[in-house]
This record gives sequence, structure tokens and C-alpha cells, in this order.
Amino acid sequence: MNAPVRRHDDDVGSLPGIRAARREAFARMGVETLEDLLRLAPRRYEDRRHPRPVVELEKGETALVVGRVRSSKSFRTRAGLSILEAVVADASGTAVARWFYRGFRPQPLPVERRVALYGSVEAVRRQGPEFKSPELERLPDEEEDGPGWGRYVPVHPRTTGLSASVVRRAVWEALPATRGMPDPVPPGLLHAHDLPALGDALRALHFPDDLAEAETARRRLAFDELLVHELLLHRRRNARGELAAPPVRFPDRVRERIRARLPFELTPGQQHAVDEIVADLEQPQPMYRLLQGDVGSGKTAVAVYALLGTVASGLQVAVMAPTEVLARQHLETLESMLAGSRVRLGRLVGGRKAKARRELLARVADGEVDVVVGTHAVISEDVRFRDLGLVIVDEQHKFGVEQRRELVAKGGTKADWRRPHCLVMTATPIPRTLALTVWGDMDVSVIEGTIPGRTPVDTWVVRPAEGRRVMERVRAELAAGRQAYVIYPLVAESDKLALKDAEAGRERWARALPDHEVGLLHGRLKRDEKTAVMQAFHAGDVDLLVATVVVEVGVDVPNATVLVVEHAERFGLSQLHQLRGRIGRGTQGGLCVLVDRSKDGTPARLEVLAADTDGFAIAEEDLKLRGVGDLFGKRQHGRPAFHAASLPRDLPLLLEARDAAGGLLAADPGLAAPEHAGLARLAAQRARLLEDKSTARP
Repeated sequence: MNAPVRRHDDDVGSLPGIRAARREAFARMGVETLEDLLRLAPRRYEDRRHPRPVVELEKGETALVVGRVRSSKSFRTRAGLSILEAVVADASGTAVARWFYRGFRPQPLPVERRVALYGSVEAVRRQGPEFKSPELERLPDEEEDGPGWGRYVPVHPRTTGLSASVVRRAVWEALPATRGMPDPVPPGLLHAHDLPALGDALRALHFPDDLAEAETARRRLAFDELLVHELLLHRRRNARGELAAPPVRFPDRVRERIRARLPFELTPGQQHAVDEIVADLEQPQPMYRLLQGDVGSGKTAVAVYALLGTVASGLQVAVMAPTEVLARQHLETLESMLAGSRVRLGRLVGGRKAKARRELLARVADGEVDVVVGTHAVISEDVRFRDLGLVIVDEQHKFGVEQRRELVAKGGTKADWRRPHCLVMTATPIPRTLALTVWGDMDVSVIEGTIPGRTPVDTWVVRPAEGRRVMERVRAELAAGRQAYVIYPLVAESDKLALKDAEAGRERWARALPDHEVGLLHGRLKRDEKTAVMQAFHAGDVDLLVATVVVEVGVDVPNATVLVVEHAERFGLSQLHQLRGRIGRGTQGGLCVLVDRSKDGTPARLEVLAADTDGFAIAEEDLKLRGVGDLFGKRQHGRPAFHAASLPRDLPLLLEARDAAGGLLAADPGLAAPEHAGLARLAAQRARLLEDKSTARP
């Protein structure tokens, strides 16, 4: 019987063994067609080229065995567990394999059926080596290789409902679709970048002759992903150039008034960022700029410069912060800087009473409020601006893509055809690789250096046995009238995680420091409770604040000089650096204590923080350790998910793809030429995956 003819655009459900449940599982991975499946790059490879004789196997080793089933049985235990057992023999002896099931009883394997087993040897007994739940592949009687043995075997990404062997078998069945598959990348571009044709690359990607061939294939698939991503970024940039925005004027008299309002003279790094932002704001096209700077670099002053210039031009400004604490802090900073001015401020958060909220919204819509500071409440449907000129989003990675775009879409009722300018700020240093990949359609301003007067922070990496030393230092700082933070990874005790928690920690610190006030702050507290705790800490009524990472961003208490992080091994380096930024904000300096409670100790990773205060260098190291998707903890909606590309390893390839995308669009802006039809199709698929319903950010 001839094998069915398969096409690259066939549904993955057309493959044998892929029924509805497995098809849905593939869909969760973004796999709907055979081409999607074939582009699913393996995470790694296992060398299963050479089966091991059963007689040579030892306990604990991982091995491949190929033989025939001598006997097999299936039985149920009293606990309701079903066990499938098989004795498999090769020319040297027999091995025993057992599989465990709950919910159904499997059929025994047919005697004399040729099979391959791959797994760890649990024990070696009289009957032979024993495998516990090894991977099983049923082989044809003919002496030929299968997808799971006799070669370098791919281990693909998987999800609930799909085992590694199911994904591998599906890829094996889909391989015929590579023949005749259209290649979206023009031959000239492949030749220029020394890349193989798509069909050859896909076959080598999954079942290579050697690992060098696999890497060449992966590089080709990675180039496709990065090229399509860069095409979308270039398109967004080009499309924004066709939109209109209200120009912001900065005549000399306005610049002088702004500088008089700032509490200090701008540093060279701040002035450079201001110059870039002002040049953008003066254009009739919308600015979309990322302002990043390390802890203490003075991003707020730069943002205030842009804000005041916008208000001076008769336009409104919206400032969106991720938490009420940070929104309130921004408002207090602006109130201090603008005391005695005619700038009208308004605070919009989720907890305002209905009447007060309605009154504020009416004033915003009438243009009677110049600057609105708030949380996600700013993007509510009932918020209308008269003429919104600038949107400032603080700690942008705390928001989803859709939330940011909804705010940018609020151009105002006076000129609703215009887009406001957008300034996105972050205190989290973003590695160059990540900035190019995720925010590559934005212009980036980096504030080099720190504000004069910021004192250095010492960092200790300690083990639990050094607790007395840490306690003595905390007591000394509190006795001197200063304040401290203690950060825990959990709010409350967990049955699943053996970690210290904030609630129990607060009790321990309160007992150890009976003469001091110990507060507790975490995300489960009600809004009013969190506000009250932070206000007490700001006022000095709370000496030591026990908290979770809710204090990571924006909390500014200059009198706080010590920060202790429990279970520091559980945090990313960038997150720890952000936490460290909560201290040393005054004139007394600071101490950050990282308590490593890992079983084996991980000082090498944490010592990066002890040795370096450069947030960008730390972020680069964090990116190497944790990857793009996990740098900020939870994966952010809208961040690109690549199957084959791996950053920062593929940064040189990313730069090649960026240049190639620019060249393609310069010659064919719409990718309308026949030779670009494949790229246009992939770009459309990618756009559907990443884009939300908002059209605010082209």
C-alpha cells in the first residue's frame, strides 16, 4: 500500500494517531499544519545510534535496547494502578520493562513483536536489567531504523496530552511533506547568508546524520523566524511614519522654565536622553521611545521634562504606573516639582468613589486636567481626553501589550485622528539582545551614569549559618534611626514549596526586634491596607518592612539602608538588582544581603551581584542564564516566542535578519513580488499570533 501524499498545508490532524485531543494539544503549541509541526525545532537530541547488549547494562545508566517481546502481561493492583510488564530479549539476554497507568488497563504487548526501549536502568536482577516506564517504540519486523532509535533522536517541546514519542512520530510521518514544500526565502538571500534550502533543513533538523548538520538546519529555521519578526518590526516603524501626532514645541523660554522646576541640574546622560526625546516630540509623527536607565539614573526627571513641554504646548499628558503605590509616588513627585505652577494634576486609580471619579473624568474630557496619573484605570473605556499629547508608561514590562496600546489609542476628542506621543520607561536594564528583539520597533534612549549623590550599596551573599551577623547589622541600622526591608518569595506558608514566607517572617522579626515596629506588605492585602503600610513606612512609623516583591518597583524611602532577601536563589539577577535599588537612595549608603538557602549553594550566580553594580551587565548575564521569555519572571503577552531561534546566542543572526528585512522592504514595501509571497504569508501568520485587536500601535 502506497504511503499517502502529504502537503505542507495539510492539517496536523490528518496524521495517523492524531485525533481530536492530540490535535487540540498541538494547537496549544501553535501547531495547526504540517509545516507548523516541521518548524517545531527540537530542544535537544539523544544519541540512540547504537543499541546496548542487555547483558552489559548496569544500574543507573540510560540505554537503548532493541529486541523482541518474549512475554507480556497486564494487571491491576489493589490500589487501582494498572501495570503493563514485558520481558524483552536480544541476542545477549533479557530485560524487564514496566509501565504504570491510572484510569485504564493497557493490552499486553504481542509476543515476538520487535520493540525498542529507551530509559534508565532501575535495577539489575536475576531476570536481567529492569526499566521503569522506558520510552517504547514498536518497530517493523524488517531491519530498518525507526524515528526513536538507530540515529540521533530529536526531543521536541511538548505539552499536556503529547508525549515526546508522540510528537516525534508525528514529525516522522510529516517528513514527506518537505518534498515540494515552497521555500519562503528567495534563493539569493539563502546564498548570501550561507543557508540550506528549507526542505533539506527540515529533514536535517529533526533527524540529522550528525549534530553539526542539526545546528546548520536550526540556524536556517532561526533565520526564518528572526527575518519574519524583523519584517513586522520594520513595518510597524514605517506605518507610524504615516500617522499624525500633535507637535510639541520647546522654545527657549519653555526650556528655561522647565529647568527651573527640576530639583537638580541634569546629568550629561539625562541631557542626552532629553535631547533625543525633544527631537521626537517636535515632529508631527508619533514618538514611540523606550527610556531605560539603571537604578538611580534619574529617568523621572527626564520624563518630567517631556511632560512639562507637552503641557506648555496646550496638550494633556497621561502617566500610567503598574501599582497605586507607584502612581501615588509619581503624583507626589509632580506636586513637589510643580508647586506654585498652573499645571493641573489628577489621580485616577481603581478605588476612587463614583462621584469623585465622574467629576474627575468630566474635567479630563473638558481639558481642565493637564496631567492624569493613574494605574490601569487610565485605560478604562469611560476615560476621555480632550487633546492627549503624550502618554508615559512606567515600568512597561508590568503591563500587557494590549493595555499599553489602549492608552496610546486615546488621542482625544479635540483631534481624534491624531495619535499621542508615547514614552515608555523602565528601571529594569534591558540587554541589547532583548531590546532588539522585543522592542525593536521603538527608538531607545539609555541614560548613562547615575545622579550625583547616590551612594554605593554593598552586597553580601550569605548562607543561613550567618544569620546572627545579618541580624546584628539590621539592629545597628535601626538603632541609628534608619529603616530596613526583608523580602520573602512567598506571602504565606506553602505545602508544595519548602520556602520561608512573609507572614511567618514578620512574626519572627517582630520577636527578634521587640523595640521596633515591624510592618507587613504583600499583594494579598487590600488596597487601603497596602497604602496605609507604605505611608507608615514612608513616614518612619514602621522601622522594618517585611514584604514580597511588591516593593521591587518604585518604592522610594531614602532612609532605608538595609535590604535582606530570603531565598535569593529563587530570584533572577535582574529582579534582585531591582530590589537592591530600593536602598542607597539617601546619603547613608546601603547594604543588600542575599540569603542563599539552596541545598548545594549557588554563590557563583549570586556573586555576580556582589561583584557588579552595572544593571546592564547583570541583565546580560541574567539573559544568558534564563532566556528572553523568563527575564522578568512571568512571560509577558506579546513577547515573541521562537521555536528555533535562541537568544542571546543568535544575536549575530538577528542582526543579519534585521539588515535583510530592511533591504527587502526597501525594494518591495508590500512584499507583493511573487518571490516574496512565502515571506508575506509567514509574516501574516506571525502578525495574527502576536497582534491583539488594538490598532493603536501599527
